[in-house]
Amino acid sequence: MSAIFFSCLALGALVGFLAGLFGIGGGLIIVPALVYLLPMANIPPEYLMSMALGTSFSTIVVTAFSAAQRHHKLGNVDWSVSKFFIPALMISVFVSGLVVTDLPKDLMSKIFAVIVIFLAGKMLFSSLKKNEKPVKVLTPQSTVIAGVLIGAISSMAGIAGGAFIVPYLNGRGLEMKRAIGTSSFCGALLGLAGTISFIFSGWGLPNLPEYALGYIYLPALVGITLTSFFTSKLGASAANVLPVPILKKAFAVLLVGIAINMFLK
Repeated sequence: MSAIFFSCLALGALVGFLAGLFGIGGGLIIVPALVYLLPMANIPPEYLMSMALGTSFSTIVVTAFSAAQRHHKLGNVDWSVSKFFIPALMISVFVSGLVVTDLPKDLMSKIFAVIVIFLAGKMLFSSLKKNEKPVKVLTPQSTVIAGVLIGAISSMAGIAGGAFIVPYLNGRGLEMKRAIGTSSFCGALLGLAGTISFIFSGWGLPNLPEYALGYIYLPALVGITLTSFFTSKLGASAANVLPVPILKKAFAVLLVGIAINMFLK
């Protein structure tokens, strides 16, 4: 267990900074890392992916809330968007989390990667355009629909949805830094709903390892969040001072890396 714990300390330092910088929860890095690390805890293979997803969601709660707190102090959280977006996200990810273990993982990974590549291309293209087209208007109906779809996709990958929330909000007129800050807050509550769902789904299953709470592996949760809580604030501060075009390009590069990782898994 100690090897997993210390590895998770280093993992948390990395994902925390990325969470604050890009408005993501870090699950796209945490999940594949935990798939590699968790067999050392003698977790049965049939539970491995679910344990990685559930633990990822539990770390997102701490990391994203830490980043969101910093973004809020910097004035980068749009509360008018959040009040419609958050309920849709939380309900969708909770319901989806109850059935996600029955979905074909290979197919969903490839579908997810295609969507991510599309978003990365759109984000990169928008940063290169000289004349922006009029953006679409954010309405309560559109945010609810987007929240349901993003929540369902997020549950399949153990992520806070920032890879989708940030481009969606930015493409509908929310300034990039506010899109990232709002994404951090939404992602924190999305992660909370996902955590509850995976605890419920894994409760009482046989052969779970010691220190497991449903599909949450507590030593990994503690190790990751001990460092991510602090580095997420550093990332949030960096997001507030970086020029918007550089931020968009960096975010697009991150999305491409995510897509490649999903194809290779």
